[in-house]
Amino acid sequence: MRQFHKNVCVTLLLVLGGMLLAAQEQQQQKEVDIDELAVKEAERLASLLKLEDWQLFYADSIFRHDYGKMQEEIKELQAKRISQTEAYQDVQDKWMSRTDEALKKVFDAAQWKKYLKDGAGRRMREREKRQKARNQ
Repeated sequence: MRQFHKNVCVTLLLVLGGMLLAAQEQQQQKEVDIDELAVKEAERLASLLKLEDWQLFYADSIFRHDYGKMQEEIKELQAKRISQTEAYQDVQDKWMSRTDEALKKVFDAAQWKKYLKDGAGRRMREREKRQKARNQ
């Protein structure tokens, strides 16, 4: 009988350990890989806008920096247990505006115009509307 209890305890520990490992792996998969996102977006823009190598380098650097800083600020809000979606939207708006400002310096006029038509212009107008609403 004692051996049976021992086997049950060992089995329970193995099952719980497996569940903890699975939960940890799932959490890691949920976390966004900022570098991967930055590379994908820079490559997408390189293809769309026919970027020069130096422009691709700068775009990639801008995305890596700004996405990383945005993620840091979002993690800070999460650590403080802030649940207001406006706070998260403010952080996203701030860093996406900075990204657009930096990219404008890298792109030539035709590339910038195409970038705006690709959806950036609409996103910028939406951010401006939210900013006006916050200021009122």
